[in-house]
Amino acid sequence: MSWVAIARRDFQNARRSRILALVVGLFVALVGLLMLTGSTGGETPAEDALWTLHGIALFLMPIVMLVVAYLSVAGERETGRIQYLLGLPNRRWEVVLGKFVSRSLVAVLAVGLSMAVGLGIMFVRFDTVPVADAAGLAVFMLFLATVYIGLAVGISALTATRARAMAGAIGVYVFFTVYWIVPTVNPQDSVSYVVEELLGLGPKEDLYEFVLLLSPSFAYDRLTNGLLFERAQDGSELVDPGAPFYLQPEFMPVILVGWLALALGVGYWRFRDAELG
Repeated sequence: MSWVAIARRDFQNARRSRILALVVGLFVALVGLLMLTGSTGGETPAEDALWTLHGIALFLMPIVMLVVAYLSVAGERETGRIQYLLGLPNRRWEVVLGKFVSRSLVAVLAVGLSMAVGLGIMFVRFDTVPVADAAGLAVFMLFLATVYIGLAVGISALTATRARAMAGAIGVYVFFTVYWIVPTVNPQDSVSYVVEELLGLGPKEDLYEFVLLLSPSFAYDRLTNGLLFERAQDGSELVDPGAPFYLQPEFMPVILVGWLALALGVGYWRFRDAELG
């Protein structure tokens, strides 16, 4: 049995437990409702609908994907099924990789089917449909989904119980989405306080903006708005082309892949030496 077989078995379990149906149904319903109720007025109504979908995905995608994957390894450990998986035999890295691939397939189906339904509705309701933008948004949404699945699998590999895995998943969501935008205490303001108040240095605006983009959610936001829609969520101007390379939309995949690799790497490192008895 290899990681491919583990992924296949785990995907079948997700289908039987209705996780797959629930996640796909949620995204199909959300995208379908958004496209059905979106305004047909304005200069670019179809693009406006896609941009609204992007804004919703910014906060919804992380929590859904964390829920999909937070028990992927910890659940096996708590029930004792991990002994069966490792006794076939499988190496521990194959368990982590197989779980990541299987849960990512859930995201692929959810995003792919929902965007297909959305495109069908858009062709009926709108005169002009930006197919390339819709396809690009689907790819970027899937990118964000796999990053949070990786974070969840990494957390799951770090923990031995359902409760700890759940606490870790909730903590990741609150940290990267809620805390990141809380005034005065968010990472940007915190770093600004240290730099300007404690160290007595001048403002470092590029540093503060980079700190904001360290959140996978906001890196995805910069990537999508910068390359697809060319507008910011708050109506402000996008990053200046002359800004440092690490603030440009093209650099955001580096941050996203970095989080994915770090989460899976640290999760495997702890899982590799964990006592499973």
